[in-house]
Amino acid sequence: MDIDDLCKQVTKITGKDPELVKQVVSWVFKYTADVMKDQNDQRDILFNKLFKFKLKNRFKNEKADNKERLHV
Repeated sequence: MDIDDLCKQVTKITGKDPELVKQVVSWVFKYTADVMKDQNDQRDILFNKLFKFKLKNRFKNEKADNKERLHV
C-alpha cells in the first residue's frame, strides 16, 4: 500500500475532498521524516491510534556520550 492507496481509502471512508485528504496524510509523513532527520530533535513520535515511534533512544545515549567526551 502506498500513500495514494491510503488517501483513496480515507477519502472513501470520510467522504472528504481527495486533495484535502492527501495534504493531511502527506503532512503526517513529512513531519515524521523531518523529526527523524533532525539530529537535535529527540522527541518521540506518536501516530495517534496506531503506534509510537521510539527509534532515537540509542541516539540519545550517543549524544550524551559525545557531549561527555567533548567536555572532558
